[in-house]
Amino acid sequence: MLATTTIAEAQQEKTITGIITSQEDGLPLPGVSIKLKNTNLGATTAANGRFTFTIKRSEPSDILIISFIGFKRYGYKLNGKTTIDVSLVPDDNNLNEVVVSAGGILRKPKEQGYTATRINSEELTSGKSPTIAGGLVGKIAGLQANAITSGVNPNYRLVLRGNRSLTGDNTALVVVDNVVVPSSILGNLNPEDVDEISVLNGAAGATLYGSEASNGVLLITTKKGKDGKPLIRFSNTTTLEKVSFFPKLQTRFGAGSTADAQIFSPTENQQYGPAFDGSLRPLGFPLANGEQQQALYSPRTDRNDFWQTGLSNQTDFSVSSGDTKSTTYVAAQYLNGRGTTPGDKYTRTSLRFNGTRKIIPTFNIDYSANYVENNYDITSATSTVYADLINVPANIPILDYKDWQNNKYATLDGFYSPFYLSPYWDAANNRQKSKNSYLTGKVELKWTPLPWLNFTYRAGLSNRYYTQKTSNAIGIYTDYSQSLGKTNFAGTVSDDANQTSRFSNDFLVNIKKDIKDFSLNLILGASSVNKTSKDVGVGANGLIIPGLYNVGNRTGVADASEGNYKSKLYGLWADATIGYKDYLYLHLSGRNDWTSLLSQENRSFFYPSADLSFVVSDAFPQLKETRYINYLKIRGAVSKTGLVNIGPYSLDPVFNSVTGFTNGTYFTQSGTLASKNLKPETTNGYELGTDFRLLDNRIDASLSYYYTSTKGQAIYAGIPVSTGFSSYLINTGEVTNKGLETSLHITPVRSHDWKLVVGGNFTSNKNLLKSLHPTLKTISINSSSVIYAVEGQQVNSIIVTDYLRDDQGRVIVDANTGYPSKAPQSQNLGNTSPKYRLGLDMQVTWKDFTLSTLFEYRGGYKVASISLGNNLDFAGASARSTYYNRERFVFPNSSYLDPATGTYVANNSVTISDGGTGFWTSGAPNRSISSNYVYSGNYWKWRELSLAYNLPKSLLTNIKAVKAVTISVQGRNLLLWVPKSNEYTDPDYSANDNNAVGVSTLSQTPPTRYFGATLSVTL
Repeated sequence: MLATTTIAEAQQEKTITGIITSQEDGLPLPGVSIKLKNTNLGATTAANGRFTFTIKRSEPSDILIISFIGFKRYGYKLNGKTTIDVSLVPDDNNLNEVVVSAGGILRKPKEQGYTATRINSEELTSGKSPTIAGGLVGKIAGLQANAITSGVNPNYRLVLRGNRSLTGDNTALVVVDNVVVPSSILGNLNPEDVDEISVLNGAAGATLYGSEASNGVLLITTKKGKDGKPLIRFSNTTTLEKVSFFPKLQTRFGAGSTADAQIFSPTENQQYGPAFDGSLRPLGFPLANGEQQQALYSPRTDRNDFWQTGLSNQTDFSVSSGDTKSTTYVAAQYLNGRGTTPGDKYTRTSLRFNGTRKIIPTFNIDYSANYVENNYDITSATSTVYADLINVPANIPILDYKDWQNNKYATLDGFYSPFYLSPYWDAANNRQKSKNSYLTGKVELKWTPLPWLNFTYRAGLSNRYYTQKTSNAIGIYTDYSQSLGKTNFAGTVSDDANQTSRFSNDFLVNIKKDIKDFSLNLILGASSVNKTSKDVGVGANGLIIPGLYNVGNRTGVADASEGNYKSKLYGLWADATIGYKDYLYLHLSGRNDWTSLLSQENRSFFYPSADLSFVVSDAFPQLKETRYINYLKIRGAVSKTGLVNIGPYSLDPVFNSVTGFTNGTYFTQSGTLASKNLKPETTNGYELGTDFRLLDNRIDASLSYYYTSTKGQAIYAGIPVSTGFSSYLINTGEVTNKGLETSLHITPVRSHDWKLVVGGNFTSNKNLLKSLHPTLKTISINSSSVIYAVEGQQVNSIIVTDYLRDDQGRVIVDANTGYPSKAPQSQNLGNTSPKYRLGLDMQVTWKDFTLSTLFEYRGGYKVASISLGNNLDFAGASARSTYYNRERFVFPNSSYLDPATGTYVANNSVTISDGGTGFWTSGAPNRSISSNYVYSGNYWKWRELSLAYNLPKSLLTNIKAVKAVTISVQGRNLLLWVPKSNEYTDPDYSANDNNAVGVSTLSQTPPTRYFGATLSVTL
């Protein structure tokens, strides 16, 4: 609470005047109640937040009680003052305040019998993440986020309460202002436009949004204008990005690849040569003119320093205004950034227009429109660039090759290696330019002919248009270079475009009646969803003219493809909440959907749900009379949802066009067949929980236990090829999830100048494949060669090659060569879904300063970096390849077969026959054993730290146009603590934008941390 005062002389009769504003945005608050304690004297603020009233007999001890819905009640001691200026603090614990729930329905938190977490704008943007998804990580119990891309504007995959479907989409449904939008918009929507996010962890939102909401819902409510004077806000954020985690590289040995010997080679990419000695040695072949590059044979840091410091500049502007009949919110954002990969650039432009209008007292219109355009200019060869760096010995002066056009040793012909290209050349000459734009909007009409009856019609649009041009340069060497083994390579170009649209209609009838001790909120609804998608692509290989990236500039036939998809969904639903004495609420819902994705016999399906909320502290008021219990609610919910996890036209075999060199163009039938009796996947679940606040709201906690069972998984089972097909799409199997979600926040310090809040959230989840199919016990997740589901075990198991072991777990080696043996069957090495997730946060406020921080822990899981680890060992760049000094060694924890006894005995003396390339680069004993690159995913991460300073109003009194100024500094992903076994990357990373999470590859740049500063001005 902030208060400034003007002191007047004490007198018997005084007129008290002042203004009441919101501390959150500085806007005046109309309708605030101001009363003199223990009297009926007082006033209510006008539209401009001002009030005035007279006290006939004043005392120095007079106290004003200031209260307003949604804000904390405040007692203000006058001490003879007659003019006051008070800023009220929002009260997130106000249980009578209505919140936005599924379908835009306003409910009291006490009515909700299911888990619902609210994240306000301040919590979301404290770390100044440029994306909404990034701002949610670690802050919500039950939410798992994985980074699925890196570089500029990284994307995240958000899943609530584990994977329910083996092969279908498990990501949470994203709803912006009651319009369903693609989940990818979380990386594109401006976080500064968000007013609040409500997270429905379970299927509570499925009735109003259809079966798509069975994986949980992120309800995003954007800002609206407010009654009063226009409020103009401007802010600028500048952020630096630095690589935070490098693979552990060896810096002891240089170029060489000779078996069982350390012999230097000036052109070799593999690093199995002699140890660095500081001498001057040649690099590469001599140039055509006889010149040859020389370099010190000493390690450098160039492989790490190649990744540059990223820089982004984000500017936000918004205008909020309104009166008693209408409100308007207009916002714009421009973000300009460069990534850590040289040459990568990104821009984002966002425009938003939200408004409301009261046409007549009983008829309102609510409308919004948002356009976001993202432009990328990035390398299309991240994995190639990464491989280039790995295959460079530590003494190579990579940074000298940045000018690949003019430096004679950086050109194609001059680069030292005949096997790999300069990473600067590859980054600059393999490009991908794309534009990703979103248009979303809604129009909502609401008619209230009677106080207890209203009708709502809502039309929503979500449209994404994406274009991409990918080019790979021609590589032409001189005759001299070709004589040295360098070979020309062809250039390629491709153009792709995609447009996806979703148009929805909703009609709602809402009846609200109070009958004595009972209340009824009944909603009847009908909805329709039309989806269309179009993909067009054209590409060419064998470009003729260098630098001309046009499909017409080619030899041979161009490749072309086109796909068109349509689907429809219709639904009828009913939702009823029955309340008793404002402490007991029964919520019932049911919906029937009709989908075009299934056959006529199965396209109709019904799913009901029910939840109960019992507010114990309201049922027994005497509990509140103690200082210990302020609020206690017990809740429970049961639900059944259906989800169609297949795309359009999946029921019938399709034909694909093929052009051959001798057969011309012909059509081939796909190898998949679908059951005509395919039905939706059905999820039955329940949850039990409690929410409570204790000790004058100093302790705020919630606890939830949940269980879900998803049956009838839509999977492809193998069938005899004699049928003409290789796989059959059927309903089979059961996947279960059960877990615990908790959150706890404690306010040990709360005074006029100080406030300290500490707490966090905890999640434990077990995701099990309970059954699959009588003839199928293991299934690949999204065609992954690493991630599988095994009947009776947790989903997302890492099943890869491992060493052959004896009954004591020792690796069996050859008694002559010492090389380990490969097991005939792949082994299950663990699960990639964290069993435990913990977020710890703290916020300290002292006067006008606010310090916030967030830590996150994930544990009980494994991750795999097979591609990265394999490349590191092949190149000889890995730290693990030097642990035995490149000498022959006894393979640890090994045994061999003793021919005399026929038993396995401990190996203490048989060394491998080659401690260099013979072992580390070979497949059978090392690189083809994928278990070498599977490790613990456990980590602690310092997610966020921010310090904000609000300039005191006393400093702004002479600048009447300025209402508020905030200066802040912040950092994200500051520190990462991982086990020693993790020598590769951040365990958050996942190369797959599907269910097969937990596998990272070379296609992802090294993880980064961010440092930034923000200036915000409100006029």
